[in-house]
Amino acid sequence: MNTHNRPGRPGAYAPRSHNSPTRRATVDPVRVLRQHVVGILGSIIIGAGVGVGGFFLLNLVYPLYSSEVLFEVKPGISESTEIGTATSLSDQEVERMARTQTELIRQRDILNRAVNTPDVRDTDWIRIWYMDPETNTPRIELAVDELEEDLRTPVLRGTNLFAIRWSAHHPHDVTRVLDAVARAFMSTRRELDNAIFDQNESLFETQANRLREQIDAFNDEIQAFIRAQGITTLDDPRFSQAAIEVENLAKSLTEASQQVASVQSSYMQTAAKLEGTMKPSSEDILEAENDAALVQQLQRLEVLKSEERSVREQFNEGTPQVRNIERRVRSVEQQIKQKTDEVLRRNLNARLRTLDSERERMQGVIDGLEEELTSKDAALRDLTAHSAYYESLQQQRDNLEEQRNATQKLLREISLMKLRSDASRVTQYGTADLPREPSFPRLEYVVPAGVVLVTGLFVGIVFLREVSNKKIRSMSDLAIVPGVRPLGGVPDIDDDPREPEEAECVVLDEPNSVTAESLRQIGRRILRSMQDQGHQSLVLTGGLPGAGTTTLISNIAIGGQAAGHSVCVLDANFRRSRLGEVLGVDAGPGLGEVLGGSATVDDVVVKGRGDVDVIQAGEPAQRVIERLTGEAMGALLATLRDRWDYVLIDTAPSVAAGDAIDLASRADASLLVIQAGREERGLVARLAGQFAEARGELLGVVLNRPRQAVGGYFRRNYEVMSSYAPEDEHEDDED
Repeated sequence: MNTHNRPGRPGAYAPRSHNSPTRRATVDPVRVLRQHVVGILGSIIIGAGVGVGGFFLLNLVYPLYSSEVLFEVKPGISESTEIGTATSLSDQEVERMARTQTELIRQRDILNRAVNTPDVRDTDWIRIWYMDPETNTPRIELAVDELEEDLRTPVLRGTNLFAIRWSAHHPHDVTRVLDAVARAFMSTRRELDNAIFDQNESLFETQANRLREQIDAFNDEIQAFIRAQGITTLDDPRFSQAAIEVENLAKSLTEASQQVASVQSSYMQTAAKLEGTMKPSSEDILEAENDAALVQQLQRLEVLKSEERSVREQFNEGTPQVRNIERRVRSVEQQIKQKTDEVLRRNLNARLRTLDSERERMQGVIDGLEEELTSKDAALRDLTAHSAYYESLQQQRDNLEEQRNATQKLLREISLMKLRSDASRVTQYGTADLPREPSFPRLEYVVPAGVVLVTGLFVGIVFLREVSNKKIRSMSDLAIVPGVRPLGGVPDIDDDPREPEEAECVVLDEPNSVTAESLRQIGRRILRSMQDQGHQSLVLTGGLPGAGTTTLISNIAIGGQAAGHSVCVLDANFRRSRLGEVLGVDAGPGLGEVLGGSATVDDVVVKGRGDVDVIQAGEPAQRVIERLTGEAMGALLATLRDRWDYVLIDTAPSVAAGDAIDLASRADASLLVIQAGREERGLVARLAGQFAEARGELLGVVLNRPRQAVGGYFRRNYEVMSSYAPEDEHEDDED
């Protein structure tokens, strides 16, 4: 069942292409912090000490005292007679106005005025820092520069207040400088307000004089108009005799027009009745029926209808008597209808002539009224025009007088506002308080700052070392190596809650330990992978010496044998052979003798611990390294595959010797064992690439002895494994 030397079989390692995405190294902060928790606690204590020492040092050599002066933003007063402010300001208005005033405070001319006061020039702040030693005069500009930079002007949210704050090394300097700045600011505010008042007062006085001149001009124009038009009365034209006459004529004209319209409507209706486009009304028919000729015919018709009823009572329908009386009735009815139409037409013609005559008469009346109305209306319009022009002149003069009165009122308001102290929209609240204790340093700030500084420095150095460290210490470090398939990790026995004495054959000696369970899981994963790919022989090698290859082989072999597989382990480490010793086999002939031809497989196979078949390396004299790559080694592996399900081969470390790579080309698969904290990622990637070039498949990499696994995750798993394991064996061991 020789399955080695099969290139391209499924699952074989493929070299990483240049277009594959590069996985970046990541640092797990939880794991790093857990590993350095003692150092972090120490840095916190040291940082607290540094903070306390810094507090006393700063308090001695660089104390700062702070104070402030408060100002209030007010809505102001709109009239000089107001007792208080009538309205309140919104938060946005307060914020905007306060920001405007704080920018005004920081102006250099205000600060310059404050620094030039005797109180400020006499402060230690000026004498120590800003006194020119040659001329013995203060350097005002430099002092103003510091104030401009260090003066704080906060706006107190939720209030109408803003403040100016400043700090200095001497408490009396703080109050003197702040009070001087406040006085300079308020003085500048008053000057600005007075300048605005004076400007407005001058503007309104000019406007009042111009209005007075315009009013005089209108008075002259009104007098000239009265004289020119000969106006003798100033009564309203709407109530004059001419207006009354015009109104009466208009009413008469309206009534006449309505009568003409009524006559015209009757005329049109009568004409329509004559033309047949409109039916005669019931009044027209009744008037026609009252005609004498029609009255006789109607009486005759009534007599005939009475006779008709009598005949119908005496004779049956259709008899000559009934038909005769019916003909007589119809004849009379027809005569009545013809007569009625004739009378209606005669009456309508007569009415039409009457209406036409009335319409002509009324039209004459209307023409006379319109002529008289036109004459009267022209006179009234002239009167109204003169009156309107006169009223317009008066109205314009009255408007100008109102403007003049309003301007004079504003002038009085300005004069009174200048006298009121509460007219300003900014008010100062008191003076700066003398600070009794330093504002800097503060113990509650300096100590945490020291802790943060020292701890941050320590953690930064730790993470810098962590990032720059290229060694593989955890499964996450192994996972980012290109071309590597992690198969699992074997915990360090020091992290095992069961505390086994050694890892070799721990599956047999401490089967309930976390280490044993981890090795069983990795062994099952490796053997299942070999079975799925049809592999029987597996070369196991480490990167550097002490990687733990022998430990892994012994436990995989014991676990596979216990699972019912036939397993043979082959010690091909001719330099430092330990496999036989680990599996409890006495030294004797082995692989070296078989490759030299002095022994057969049956001569050297012995039973080791866990009923595992073991072929040792052989006597030291027979361990010829060159034979490991000869044809005899290939023939031996073929023989072993025919007799056992799995053949596990222990080899020398790959960095120290090239035996493993040569043997990997003859075996079905290979496995790389890495000890955490020793090999770097570049070395593992290079070894994985070399094994990938061999004809056997690289199953993957096992990480041995990672300490304090990522974020404590695996350690918690170890504790769960330990607590879930049977207690009897463990208790017996303790006993």
